[in-house]
Amino acid sequence: MMKARLTILLAVAIMASLPFAAQAQQLFDFLGQTGLPGGVGGALTLHGVVNDPAPATTPIPLDFDTYEYTLVVTGLVLDVDGNPQQYSGGAIAIYEDAATVADFAAPGTFTDGTAVLTGVVTTLDRTMFTATLGTVFGSVDWTGGSMVGLIGLQDLVDWPFFSGVNALASQVAPGYDEAWDGKVEPHDPIVDNEGMGWGELKRRF
Repeated sequence: MMKARLTILLAVAIMASLPFAAQAQQLFDFLGQTGLPGGVGGALTLHGVVNDPAPATTPIPLDFDTYEYTLVVTGLVLDVDGNPQQYSGGAIAIYEDAATVADFAAPGTFTDGTAVLTGVVTTLDRTMFTATLGTVFGSVDWTGGSMVGLIGLQDLVDWPFFSGVNALASQVAPGYDEAWDGKVEPHDPIVDNEGMGWGELKRRF
């Protein structure tokens, strides 16, 4: 009886701790280079490297010791050319690659791995505060990729996309217009579809 009671108390304690663990900040942190369109109807592109966000975590498990991860945005169409600029309808993907180091001089090195997440940048606003410094804010819906199944359907849409903008020549790689230092994150921390449930916890005892 005492053993059963201790088992129940331990199980309750573990289950009580799970929500706190799940609340750790989650984000995809990236540093990239951006090409701007020449005018309305043109498309913005972004090639970035995803960094380990420790002490935060990524929304899905990524193996930074074995792989390089890149984030690429293409076809993001400029709808309104002002301040802010307004964009919509771009494609976004996060790639996993164990072979080729990403090189800004060779954009293909950012897309030659496995697409672990793919989706759409539904909207994005780019605001410049000075000639060289600004911010962007947008929204991402995830729709595919080899790891999309790790995210519950209710957690796939409307992820905020934030970035700082730096157009100083010393920060911009040849062939690009701006350096972006940003993140894509869920509104609330997500728990993957393989998370431990109450039934699994009971079986472990």
